[in-house]
Amino acid sequence: MTSFQKIFIKNLRFWRKKRGFSQLKLSELLNISPNYLNAVENGKNFPSPEVIQNITDILEILPHQLFFDHPVELKKNNFLTPDLIMIKQRFIDEINTLIEKCENEP
Repeated sequence: MTSFQKIFIKNLRFWRKKRGFSQLKLSELLNISPNYLNAVENGKNFPSPEVIQNITDILEILPHQLFFDHPVELKKNNFLTPDLIMIKQRFIDEINTLIEKCENEP
């Protein structure tokens, strides 16, 4: 298991428990098998981008919050509000799309 997976697993468990979901409940909401979610949380499987997006939607977090070394819950009085972080993520996504287009041009 890579250190990347370990961070992901730690954060997935943190946010799942923070939201009060059991593995069974989260797997039902994600429309995946409880065995699959258990395998993800035990490092035997790694979810697809689609499943990661569904996880973040259900846990009401931003995707990058699953990849921080130390999970951070954002509060309204923080300088970086969720709206500002979302704008930043959209900007990064747009830049990455432009870079990919440039790299793929002949």
